[in-house]
Amino acid sequence: MTRFEYINANLPEITEEVKMGFIPTDVLNHYSVYCRYDFYRKQNHNVSTAVFYTSEDFKISERTIFRIIKDMNT
Repeated sequence: MTRFEYINANLPEITEEVKMGFIPTDVLNHYSVYCRYDFYRKQNHNVSTAVFYTSEDFKISERTIFRIIKDMNT
């Protein structure tokens, strides 16, 4: 099970734990970035195009997107 699948299955509990301060807020930010990337991939865009569109949407670098993807796939 990847980190993305785990967060997706337990989103309400993780959201509550973020509100309590047990989990960093970056987890939900990375989850939303990966969801957008996954959306573009499901539209049959290749990886580099999906990363470019996601970086434009969130105004962060493409390298950061690749790091988030790597992190969420572990």
